[in-house]
Amino acid sequence: MLCNIKLMHFKCFEHLELDCRQLNLLSGLNGMGKSSVIQALLMLRQSFKTGELLAGRLALNGERVSVGTGADVLFEDAEHDVLGFALESDETETPWEMEFDCLRTSMADILDSSSSKAMVTKRQLGNFVKKLPDKDHEEVFREDVVTFSYVPSEWRDTPPFGGKLVYVNAERVGPRKLYPVSTDVLTRRGDFGESGEYAWDYLDRHQNDLLQADDPRCIEGKDRPLLAIVDQWMQDVCPGAHLHLEEVRAADAVIAGFTFDREGDVASRRHRATNVGFGLSYALPVILALLSEPGTLCLIENPEAHLHPRGQTKLAELAARASKAGVQVIAETHSDHFMDGVRIAVRDGLIKPKNAAFHYFERKGNQTVVTSPEIDSDGRLSSWPIGFFDQHDENLARLLAPKE
Repeated sequence: MLCNIKLMHFKCFEHLELDCRQLNLLSGLNGMGKSSVIQALLMLRQSFKTGELLAGRLALNGERVSVGTGADVLFEDAEHDVLGFALESDETETPWEMEFDCLRTSMADILDSSSSKAMVTKRQLGNFVKKLPDKDHEEVFREDVVTFSYVPSEWRDTPPFGGKLVYVNAERVGPRKLYPVSTDVLTRRGDFGESGEYAWDYLDRHQNDLLQADDPRCIEGKDRPLLAIVDQWMQDVCPGAHLHLEEVRAADAVIAGFTFDREGDVASRRHRATNVGFGLSYALPVILALLSEPGTLCLIENPEAHLHPRGQTKLAELAARASKAGVQVIAETHSDHFMDGVRIAVRDGLIKPKNAAFHYFERKGNQTVVTSPEIDSDGRLSSWPIGFFDQHDENLARLLAPKE
């Protein structure tokens, strides 16, 4: 589990130090830097997977995330053209930290406003060079030097670099007549594509995978297949809705549909996904992500999108149960219902207060600062920063105020 994330000169952060727990909520107004934290983790992931990071380079654009050029991601008022990242994990003894030149010319890369890579800084690279025989400390950009690995072995199987990581994009695939299949993506459990487009195919192929009875997400207390668990949580998003899947091999596609029933009544006929609104389709990748294997780092943007308040609250309960099962969740949210769902989960004992973190992002001048209220066993927060999910109270005060 990631315990701490530090960013230096990255986008809106001059210096950020974020305490991480098993379940983490990132909140704040639009444009405050919540997504930038997730982007930083995805950027490190793709840099490691492509081998760039092992050569001392940071890939700013790739399969996972594209953030532009070095000039685009450098903090506006940075005194030095240097990006810094540091991570701590309870799975490793020593932190991982690295700094990258953002706008510097070297033998390896031309790092100007048109470059899509950042290079490890001279002084940091020099520290590694000292450990290598017959290397001139000043010739730090020689190609045989930059092949030195910058990710220690103890970190290579640890998220965000190695291990299991699931990302649910804010811009997800909505209702479709047909959903694509991908044998490549499905070799990695829990990877549903850039926009969740393969979630349906994944569920169709893994629908009989069992969750054990002692898994906190299996609330009926007995072993149940994945499809039944997903269907169960879908009930809380839209009561009475049941998911149906059909693979069309000739078209390399999956057809998704829904039936609806009420207690004591017969089920409806099957309806296409395109005829039941966005909520159910948008919720599926989130539910599947929260049903990932223990040890997974789960990054979710806007889990509440297109959902009724009840569904948002119940998704938060699933997130709490996922964290109890050993999945680390970092969720960016604008929903007070989702936050309240986590608070209720703490109050009900589903997750301990020490395992939940609330972070509120706000701008002060050109940089973002973070306030992190603590939560007690009753689900009460130690403080409410101005702007932190207080709009309901402000709206209610205006409605109750006498007219002039």
